Amino acid sequence: MKENLLSTCEKTFLLRAVTENVRLDNRQLNEYRKESIHFGTDWGSCLVTLGDTRVLAQVSCDIQAPKASKPNEGLLHVHVEMSPMAALHFESGRHSDISIQVNRLLEKCLKESKCVDLEALCIVAEEKVWNIRIDLNVMNYEGNLAGCCSIAAIAALAHFKHPDVTSTGEKIIIHSYAEKDPIPINLHHYPIIISYALFNDGKQILTDPIALEEKVADSLLLLSVNSYREICGIHLEGVALPSSNIVIKCSRNAVNIASHLVKQIKTALAEDIKNRSDISFAGLTESLNLDHIFSKAQEAFQIKLKRENTWSNNDENNTNNNTIINETDNEKKDENTDVDSSDESNIQYENELTEEDFKSNKYCVKSFMKNTAELMATNDDSIKMETKETNEISSDESDDIQVIQECKMSKVEEIELTCVIIIFIFLIPYYKQAFILKI
Repeated sequence: MKENLLSTCEKTFLLRAVTENVRLDNRQLNEYRKESIHFGTDWGSCLVTLGDTRVLAQVSCDIQAPKASKPNEGLLHVHVEMSPMAALHFESGRHSDISIQVNRLLEKCLKESKCVDLEALCIVAEEKVWNIRIDLNVMNYEGNLAGCCSIAAIAALAHFKHPDVTSTGEKIIIHSYAEKDPIPINLHHYPIIISYALFNDGKQILTDPIALEEKVADSLLLLSVNSYREICGIHLEGVALPSSNIVIKCSRNAVNIASHLVKQIKTALAEDIKNRSDISFAGLTESLNLDHIFSKAQEAFQIKLKRENTWSNNDENNTNNNTIINETDNEKKDENTDVDSSDESNIQYENELTEEDFKSNKYCVKSFMKNTAELMATNDDSIKMETKETNEISSDESDDIQVIQECKMSKVEEIELTCVIIIFIFLIPYYKQAFILKI
């Protein structure tokens, strides 16, 4: 499946937001996303979440022959797998451009920086060495994949322990975990990749960009930095940088982020060691819930729109409306002097509105009750007027009204008789059939 292309509206919206120093996920320009690290029951299994980007790492080992150029060093391989579960445009069993790029970046970050002590992985010189393989399975892709994979790879390597080995000259005996304690991998430092998205010739620099920001950015700058304030590698994509000051500015920020992430990895390792002593240790089952694994269960965009304080304006308008209503009611009361005292008290009670009623949206109910009270009052006035008019009618007119009423009654009786006759005519055949059956 092909990747969905961004429309011009989306591009212009994102570029306009960046120029106004606003990001889609409501972060600051130099703010890093929230990370979480969870370890499994097996040594070297690790799940890292960086915002909505999720990577599952698993470290394994086997014994192989060393390279001829480096006979006293072990082997280290990195494999990144991106399936359609991470994004719909990825194909399973086929390496995409992003996976190849991340593979090369991680190999440079781990091998060329010499963070792993490969000489300690040698069993017999020029014959047998440990081959360490890091499998990274991308579960969801939402930007900064290289940074999330680097955190997962370093955490998995620090968590992994290979079995102990004894060589008798001719044979190599691999001991189980029950026989001898496993041996951890020696790491000299923890290099982590920090990514930046550059806009408008480096005027706006976004730390830890998401997928949309990576597509629209002019260039991407990836820095491999450790906690000792050392730059282990630099990678640039897109447009060339206008000045070297941008790299210096980004490296200063990357050092602080890398030191923070290294502390998070070490604290997660310490918590894992503490939790393994507990019998109820469950590994990754604690993180297997909808909020941590499925990224689409969370809101992707959290833009906070500016809202004006309209309550004060509404209160002023409502109070003005209240005064107008009171004035109109007073005019109606002066005109309608025949209204009972009970009706007047009810109308006054309905017109007394407070600010709490306006805020709780009870104004509509109050106005409805007021209108009903006014209608009842007008109906009472009309009834009284009709009674006055009927009292003023002369005796001759009353006799005429009685005659008209008698005529109406006679017409009603005629209609009732016709209805009875019609019903009787329709029922005659049924009575005949019933009579024949009885005979």
